[in-house]
Amino acid sequence: MTVRFATGAKALLTAKDLSAQTGWSVSTIYRKRSLGESLPRAVKIGGHVRWRQADIDAWIEEQLEPERGGASR
Repeated sequence: MTVRFATGAKALLTAKDLSAQTGWSVSTIYRKRSLGESLPRAVKIGGHVRWRQADIDAWIEEQLEPERGGASR
């Protein structure tokens, strides 16, 4: 059985796709998921875990440290 997912805005991305965006290995992503560590929200379809690009983008924004106050006076 072949599972096909939509492309474009409705695409459901694989751990390999998430790996390319985070720089983490696929095994690190699944390890973090099993430990309950911070990751983008995932969806599970059958036995497949997938991520939506919008959820990945939102999670990345949350991880960015806010810029510190302006120059000291």
